[in-house]
Amino acid sequence: MGTTASKATKGVRSETLRRSNLAAIFAMLRTAPSVTRSELVEATGLTRSAVGSLIGELVEYGLATETGAQHDGHRGRPSAMAEIDGTGLAALSFEIGVDGVAAAVVNLRGEVLDDARASRTRGPVAAEPKVDDLVTLANLLGYANGMVGDRRIVGIGVAVAGTVTSDGQRVVMAPNLQWSDVPLADLVSARFGAGVAVTIGNDADVGALAEHRFGAGGGANNMIFVGGEIGVGGGIIVEGHRVHGRSGFAGEFGHMPVNPSGDVCGCGSIGCWETEVGERALLRRAGFDVDSGDAAVQRLLLAAQHGDAAVLDALAEHGGWMAIGLACLINVFDPEIVVMGGMFNDLWRYVEDVVTSDLARTSFGGQERPGVVVAGRLGNSARLIGAAELAFQPLLNDPVSA
Repeated sequence: MGTTASKATKGVRSETLRRSNLAAIFAMLRTAPSVTRSELVEATGLTRSAVGSLIGELVEYGLATETGAQHDGHRGRPSAMAEIDGTGLAALSFEIGVDGVAAAVVNLRGEVLDDARASRTRGPVAAEPKVDDLVTLANLLGYANGMVGDRRIVGIGVAVAGTVTSDGQRVVMAPNLQWSDVPLADLVSARFGAGVAVTIGNDADVGALAEHRFGAGGGANNMIFVGGEIGVGGGIIVEGHRVHGRSGFAGEFGHMPVNPSGDVCGCGSIGCWETEVGERALLRRAGFDVDSGDAAVQRLLLAAQHGDAAVLDALAEHGGWMAIGLACLINVFDPEIVVMGGMFNDLWRYVEDVVTSDLARTSFGGQERPGVVVAGRLGNSARLIGAAELAFQPLLNDPVSA
C-alpha cells in the first residue's frame, strides 16, 4: 500500500528566490562605496556566475554600475568592481517639527543632494498648513511632476514628531504639534499626486534607521537611537531590524516615567523622561525662556563654548537626567551602541563625561561597557535621510520594481 505525505512542503519559486538575492546584493552595494564580485560571492554564498547575473540586472535597471576587473586580494582572476548608480533616481523627504519644516532630495547612497528649511512660530498649527509648507519647500528644490531635474522621485517619506501607525499612513498622536488622528499620508498625496507613494514615520524612528544604515550605528546588529528636541523619542534596532511594536509605537522613550514628583508632560502623564531632558527642561535649568526654541538652545551652546559657569552647571545636571533614562534603555535592551541624535547630538560634548560616569554606576555591566553611547554622525540630516529610506523601501524590497 502506497503512502502519501500528510503535509506538502512548499518549495521556493526560483523567481522569488532570484528577487530575494537581487535585493540582498542591492542592499550590500548601498552601504559600501564599492564591492568586488569576489566579496559579494563570499558574503552571500552565491556562485560567481549568479552574482554576475544579478549585478547585470541591477546595471540594466540603472541601479548599479560595474568597472573594469582588478585584483582584490583573492585568488584567481581579477574581479569586477560594482557600486550603486542611481543617478536617475532619488527620494523626496520631509521633516515636520514643532519649530518648522525641512525638505531634501536624497539619493540611493543616503546622501542629501539638496535641502531647504523653513522656521515657523511655535504653536499649534493644523496639518494642512504644514503640508502647504512642504509643497513650498518641494518647489524650491525643483520638484515637478514626479521629477527633480532629471531624477525620477521614487517616493516621498515624511518624518513627524509623533506616533505613527505601523502602515506609515496616519499620525495617531503628536502632543507637541497638538495633532490627533491625522491622515497625513493622504493629505500629502493629495498635494503631490497619487503617482508617488507617500510613507510617514516617527522622526526618531527614521533617525534610527538612517544612523544604522549610514551613520554611527553602521555594522551594529543591536542599536538604540535617542533623539531629543522639545520631545524625546527613539528607535530600536534588534538583530538588524527595526522594532515597531504591536501598534507601531515602540521607541517612545520620552514617556518613560522617571520622576514621580516631576512636571506634567504633554502626553498628560507626570514626570516623563521628556520633562527632564527635553528642550524646555534644558532651557529652564540654564535660566532661559522655556518656549524660546532652538534659537535659545544655540545661544546656550555658545555660552557653554565660552565657559559660562551657570550654563555648564545646567548641562551637567541635564546630563545626569539623561543618564537615568539611558541606563534604563541599556539595561533593558543590552545594545551594542546607543546613538544620540537631534539636540542631544549638539549637547554631547558637554554632557558626555557626566553621562559616562553615571552610566558606569547605574547600567548593568557598568565599567565593562565603555563607549556604548556616542553622538550621531548624520546631525540634522538624520531624519531627512531616514524619511528617504521609507520612500526607498519598496525599491529595496524588490529592485525589479525600478
